[in-house]
Amino acid sequence: MSRICYGCMKIIGDEDEKCPNCGFDRSVRQSLPFLPLGAKLQDGKYIVGKKLASNNESTRYIAFDARTETAVIVREFLPNGLCSRSKEDKDDLSIKVRSEKTAVYKRLLNKFLDYNRTLARLKDSPCLCSVLDIFTENNTAYVVEEKEEVSSFTEYVKRNGGHLEWEEARPLFMPLLTTLEEMHKNGISHYGVGPSNVKMTSDGKLYLRNYSVADMRKVGTDLRSMLISGCSAPEQYDKFAVLDESTDIYGFTAVLFYALTGSVPEDAEKRKNDNKLLISSNINKKLPSYVRSALASGLQFEQEKRVQTFAELRAMLSAAPSVQAIREEIARPDVDDDDDDEVVKGSKKKRSGGSKLPGVISCVVSLVLFVIIGTYWLQGNPFAAMFSPSDASSDSDAVGVNGDTVTVPNLVSVKYEEALEKAEKTSDYQLLRAVEEEFSNDVPEGYIASQFPEAYSEEVQGYSLYITISKGAKMRELPDLKGKTVDQAAQLLGDESFVTSQSFEYSDSVKKGLVIGYDAHNPGDKLEYGSTIEIKVSLGAEVVEKKNESSRAAQADAVAAEPGGENTDEEAQEEFYEE
Repeated sequence: MSRICYGCMKIIGDEDEKCPNCGFDRSVRQSLPFLPLGAKLQDGKYIVGKKLASNNESTRYIAFDARTETAVIVREFLPNGLCSRSKEDKDDLSIKVRSEKTAVYKRLLNKFLDYNRTLARLKDSPCLCSVLDIFTENNTAYVVEEKEEVSSFTEYVKRNGGHLEWEEARPLFMPLLTTLEEMHKNGISHYGVGPSNVKMTSDGKLYLRNYSVADMRKVGTDLRSMLISGCSAPEQYDKFAVLDESTDIYGFTAVLFYALTGSVPEDAEKRKNDNKLLISSNINKKLPSYVRSALASGLQFEQEKRVQTFAELRAMLSAAPSVQAIREEIARPDVDDDDDDEVVKGSKKKRSGGSKLPGVISCVVSLVLFVIIGTYWLQGNPFAAMFSPSDASSDSDAVGVNGDTVTVPNLVSVKYEEALEKAEKTSDYQLLRAVEEEFSNDVPEGYIASQFPEAYSEEVQGYSLYITISKGAKMRELPDLKGKTVDQAAQLLGDESFVTSQSFEYSDSVKKGLVIGYDAHNPGDKLEYGSTIEIKVSLGAEVVEKKNESSRAAQADAVAAEPGGENTDEEAQEEFYEE
């Protein structure tokens, strides 16, 4: 017999404990509130597999389309803190909404449906996912997307020397710009454009991921915000600000900045008092002046000073105006003599061939203007104040006197803050931090896990030293939570980067509102970084022998309303995308 692997949706033998294709273990169970492995949607049309990623709005699963017999992606509207699933009835897949959140849930559900229906209409836009199906079921909504084979964009940049040249980046980013422009023309946005949400397709194109309603991309809404450090615009941190096209322009430009320099801009909160963009002098010299100007304009801290439309940004990222004028002059077709005859005193007189001279003169004049304007941009770029003062230094300042070479220091296992202090005291190198972090069993969290170039190699003075910060061990040990408040438990689990969910039950030994223990684990168990852990919270002793479900739910709500109860814990919950 054969069956479907819930990890990759390929057919495998019934006797296989682990999938020979992807290694997925069939004994794994999917914890609440996520759909169980093998759950069927639309009367069996879609068979749900493992959870791929989850955020505060929705959850992505790999799934099997029984009609086409292909793997697809299913996104389930599952807003964190607003709803749950029944623990008692495993066959009941319906979403249970907290009574006081019903209106909020319905409003966000309608937004989710409207957003994705518009997204489905843009299936021909470059860089967008193909939406195959949208339906409601189980008191929630589902979006089915085509499963694209993609890889990490940040890894692509690393493999290409840590940054891309403009001529490499241009054909990648212009289709992405067009895609975002098309989204805004149709009334939807992304507001989460960042290196981790941009992927590379197998045919070498950029692919935009992780769409969500705007409520999740801004502070002060009914959904807990998920912002991207260095790429989220300043207005996304202000609950009173209005997000618009310029907000996505900031995110797009930040990713382009990352691609061209190897690092994202400083976090918006840090740029309040210093609007400069730090670019190593070596890279800065290679960037065309009009690209530097576009970066500066797209990353203006003040929203009203930023370039306002993607059409404007496209024009800025196109060839310099003087160059374009020369190209148009050269490309202008010769005048057809028969169509350009002049009538002089009642007879025809053809223009002489010498009439092309003005075009040649125009071309030469344009070329001279180009040289003058180019010199102006290079020496006095009006956006130059946004870039680090060191970037305006001479060539000898940028690479060291007479091109001196220096030895690369070993920063692996050094605390990140200490490495920053060292970098500030030397002109040998510029320290640049990679956007993504990496797991390490040997290097503690917050310390440097790897670097490029390698330690003790020789580099020209003024080089860029790229570092990656350790996230610590991938497998984390569960602490003992018995007798802790929910707030304390969430803090302890959060320190180990776990996501907390909770259930309630009666206990004769643990006081009401305190943690009894784990639902399916024991203290000392090791689980993967970012795992969702369910804890059991005491309802106190059961004084009445039998209680109906409504009274039990009411008592659970009462516990949640106490300090350290569910509302506090909800604020600590967050699960970032794990691709």
